[in-house]
Amino acid sequence: MRISIDKEKFINSVSIVGKAISNKPNLNTSGCILIDATKGYIRLLANNEDMAIQGIVEGEIIEEGMVGVDARQLTDLIRKIPDGIINVFYNEKEDEDSINVLIESNNIKATIPGKMGYLFSDLPEIERDTKLEISQYALKDIIRRTIFCTSLNSVNKILEGELFVIKNGILRVEAVEQSRVAIRQIDINNNEIDERIIVKGTSLNELIKIIYDDTESMIDMYFMKDNVVFEFDQNIIVMRLIEGNFFDSSNLKYKDYITKVDINKKSLYECLDRTTLFAKDGDKKSVKFTISNNNLNVSVFSQIGSINENIDISKEGDDIEINFNPKLFIDALKAIDDETVSIYLLGKKFPCFIRKEDVYNYVVLPILG
Repeated sequence: MRISIDKEKFINSVSIVGKAISNKPNLNTSGCILIDATKGYIRLLANNEDMAIQGIVEGEIIEEGMVGVDARQLTDLIRKIPDGIINVFYNEKEDEDSINVLIESNNIKATIPGKMGYLFSDLPEIERDTKLEISQYALKDIIRRTIFCTSLNSVNKILEGELFVIKNGILRVEAVEQSRVAIRQIDINNNEIDERIIVKGTSLNELIKIIYDDTESMIDMYFMKDNVVFEFDQNIIVMRLIEGNFFDSSNLKYKDYITKVDINKKSLYECLDRTTLFAKDGDKKSVKFTISNNNLNVSVFSQIGSINENIDISKEGDDIEINFNPKLFIDALKAIDDETVSIYLLGKKFPCFIRKEDVYNYVVLPILG
């Protein structure tokens, strides 16, 4: 194999595809990216147990072939090479099932070890029967405003994923953790798709690092039996779906609230941020909300000090005292852009809802005791 690629295009593609490398030590391809020049174009490929990424990079194929290389070593080397054309080729070793990969640019010649291309798994055959086209900005935005509610390394694998529900021209994304729920929805220009899938949160986190904050750039989603596919800008990302039944958010009833509070989001956020200086693990990370008349009093009394603050509110319903973990509230408020938020309280032992009809619903459980 011998190919020539512009450094900037090469490093951009490697940085994208490298997000899917496998770090399992027992795999021959662990930590590696495949460089494939056997299909009439140059593609890079990496995969792990949760997702695979393929990127097509513009360049010249002088001689066909494919080879795997360590992603970190390749990236570090390319970054230190001056801008311009990079030549990549390899010579097979006679006594081993491995190869030397030679990388040249101007007066620079470097050699790194490689892996035989046949060791790498290819992408599954992509079914393009069901397609949703959406702006990269819209997809990135709805994921980042909910992804913080997914769990890491949970016994219940469902909690490690986000639920995507596409129906009646609406995309709804839901995430659930032990003490909170995040739900957002947006309108889409497709009334025909009816899909319900669960996608692993760590894979989605890698996706939103790649796609743009650009309303003009589009991304295509394809829905398969075991995978969901994202295709954009000469890149294909295939993510394995999580099987199982997701939390039924229709059971989250807020209309029986006893207290509704409208409050300036910035004032509440800054107040809660200050309380985190005093609400520590030993005190169950608890802050007290005391709501009476048109005032919210937020207080913490802990082993390391105390803080007490009053915020003007508009209140409907009963006075109430209730305790919360401030971080859960802060995370929800970070995901909201509105100047004023509405908070619905059903009682001191029941979930609290921060919601805007047909846009978002953040649910936080109180701390009892």
